[in-house]
Amino acid sequence: MTVFKKVFDFFCGDWRIFWGIAITIILVKLLGNWKAPNLVSIVIFLLGITLSLGFSLRRETI
Repeated sequence: MTVFKKVFDFFCGDWRIFWGIAITIILVKLLGNWKAPNLVSIVIFLLGITLSLGFSLRRETI
């Protein structure tokens, strides 16, 4: 398990960023299945990535 955690930390680094990006990609994929306009998907993608990185950065600076 220790090896898995080290490999995960090497590639992903932070659980908040990982889950934020994973949830964002799932939402964008679901919107694609519902035939949502591309602009909505792009905005949700950018907003989700930005919020994930912002929360992680905020945690590191506090």
